[in-house]
Amino acid sequence: MNRSKTIVEFLQSNSDFLAQSEHLNNFYAWALYNEGQFREARQKLTELNDQVDSVNYRALLVNLGIATGDWHSLSAYIVNEYQNRDDRTAKDLMGTAQLALHIGSPHARDLVFEAASKSEDDAAILAAAYFTATQADWENDPRVSRWLERAAELSGDNGPLQRMSLKDILDRKPEWDRRESETWKMLSQGNIPIFMAAESLNRTLVDLTIFPALVNTSETDPRRRNAIPAYSGKRVPQQFDVVGKTVALDATALLTLSFLNILDIALDSFSDVVIPHSMLGWLFEERQRADFHQPSRIADALEVRDMLATGKLQRFAPVTVANSELLTQVGDELAALIAEAEVVREGDEAQHIVVRSAPVHRLSSLLEEEADLSSHAPVLISCLAVVEKLKQKGQITADKEKRAHAYLQLHERPWPNPPEISDGAVLYLDDLAINYLQHLGLLGKLKDAGFTAVPSPREVSENDALIAYDRTSDDVKNIIERIRATLNARIDSGQVKVGGRQKFDREDDDSMSEHPTVGIIALAADCDAAVADDRFINQHVHIDFDGIQSPLLSTVDLLDSLAAASIFSSGELLEHRTRLRRGGYFFVPVNASELAQCINDSAVVEGEVVETAELRAIRESILRVRMSDWLQLPNEAPWLHLTLKAFINVLRDLWQNDANIDDVITRSNWLLEQIDLRGWAHRFAPENADNIIRTGRGGHMLLLLTPLMEVKPAIVNAYWTWAEDNILAPVKEQFPELYEWLVKWQREQVYRLAETDVSQEVDS
Repeated sequence: MNRSKTIVEFLQSNSDFLAQSEHLNNFYAWALYNEGQFREARQKLTELNDQVDSVNYRALLVNLGIATGDWHSLSAYIVNEYQNRDDRTAKDLMGTAQLALHIGSPHARDLVFEAASKSEDDAAILAAAYFTATQADWENDPRVSRWLERAAELSGDNGPLQRMSLKDILDRKPEWDRRESETWKMLSQGNIPIFMAAESLNRTLVDLTIFPALVNTSETDPRRRNAIPAYSGKRVPQQFDVVGKTVALDATALLTLSFLNILDIALDSFSDVVIPHSMLGWLFEERQRADFHQPSRIADALEVRDMLATGKLQRFAPVTVANSELLTQVGDELAALIAEAEVVREGDEAQHIVVRSAPVHRLSSLLEEEADLSSHAPVLISCLAVVEKLKQKGQITADKEKRAHAYLQLHERPWPNPPEISDGAVLYLDDLAINYLQHLGLLGKLKDAGFTAVPSPREVSENDALIAYDRTSDDVKNIIERIRATLNARIDSGQVKVGGRQKFDREDDDSMSEHPTVGIIALAADCDAAVADDRFINQHVHIDFDGIQSPLLSTVDLLDSLAAASIFSSGELLEHRTRLRRGGYFFVPVNASELAQCINDSAVVEGEVVETAELRAIRESILRVRMSDWLQLPNEAPWLHLTLKAFINVLRDLWQNDANIDDVITRSNWLLEQIDLRGWAHRFAPENADNIIRTGRGGHMLLLLTPLMEVKPAIVNAYWTWAEDNILAPVKEQFPELYEWLVKWQREQVYRLAETDVSQEVDS
């Protein structure tokens, strides 16, 4: 950052000399780019339009387009590269092709094939061409598979593709599993930033934040919601005067604000916003990886779903279970299908049969030993047998049968002595059979031929997951697009400023140091505050850099600050906090005012609280944390303490003079259920857990047994009756030692008050 600034200042002071050298002009443009002066770099680039074919010019043009968020401007660059493809190297063409694919340019395919044709002896280019083609769903072209084969031949020991046996892969699996397990453990303990965990897991930051957040919002079972480690339980909520201030925003904060669809509102509340130099470049890469690979799989999944909806396929409804020996040999899925086909059905004359290509290998044999299914031969047929039956039933032409034969002879082996398929048979299709028949376009013919086709439940569930993933992927891309468009417009207007690169020399580049989460640390020193939604980072309340200390906020703090500045209403604030909770963001604090609003807005019907969506989100969010190992005590005790304190305060505040006693009792019981500290016992150290739970519960009960103030005697009497029935009586019966401790404490307080000289207290 300082180095590039020095270079820019030197070049600016030597403008006459600079004008005489095209090389220095080019260098000047790059220096401006590295300093984050994108508008100035773009202007300098226009002065170099006579160098449009130079490598440096083209690289800077692309980098500026990506770094400013002006991704659509790259279309013109791609068209120019396509028109000049004869003059470009295979590496240039491959880079342009990948760029074209991710911005949806129609020239992407031609550029990939052109790059591959120019590099028939370059394993790296051929491998890149193959994987790009499969991502774009072009793998049906016969040339694509030859690229992979040729790349494998050329790779050798150090090439981009390495041959490994299944045994070699499985030998490495324990180490992979250990690394993955250790990474998740460190993330759950708050000992690693999210982006570093993503790198270790070969995932993206979006994969660990926005993807699960979007899935969580539609998940009704809180146990199945993934944790989003955005906030630290060590934090105490704080507010910040946002108006007229300059803030630095981390990538995680931008993702959260876009997830809440309030990015524009939040940015407009500040006078200036600063982002790391690598922010939009990182976002561009995240956008690329958010695209689901092999769209043909999504198309196949949608086709199966449609066939289930229209009755061409029937859902698997088992009436029996497979024996353990069969399960051990072939696994749950195929064993369940075979067991179902072998069931004797009284009054059912239809043939039940499993379509599964041979051979089938034993699960534990690493594809080296075939399973012995001879005793189940009467219910096993191959896909080829289905093809022959479809031809017999007049559902396919001779030409289609011939092509199907040619394909299946390469992919399966017929079963010895297979049974004849009867008319009207029930066909249980395993996932491999579905794949083959769908590829041949024959899956939809089974119903027309009079068969009942039943796909494996695993195939159906995996298809549903793929469809949901694809739908979520579109939502993720919309979130990313909002960030891109917002930052691009504000970079152009000057409201968003871009910091300089931390490393000017690309040879010293490191992906970790280039990540925007790292970049935010240096920027915070020049800002009034920084905002980051990473639990590892915002466990601290300040960022220290070069002796300068800057406040560090989370988006929860930012939401509260925007509400305090009347930019949000209290209703809007609750809506945003509810979306965070439903999205699986852990450790969203609970304050008494929002809890009171939610419990009072919830109806009481037949002695039960009918939770509003907001109240349910609070309860389920706390429950999800309690069911996990993510809360680290004692470090994150502030979150738990403030949460339970909010419930106690709201419970006591329900007992007002104008209260409906029956409704208050019902709401109090609901709140009391959430306060029990025993549900958190697994988060305390075993040697201290019993003592902490006993004293903690005792402290909470003492708060609840404190006399109500400024309410009518009738309300006070009703409260003591409720407390006696719901707090003291159960404790006396189930936990007599705790009851004795409560009585002793209250007795000591009475003695202390009795011995107090009231006149001296008044005088003092």
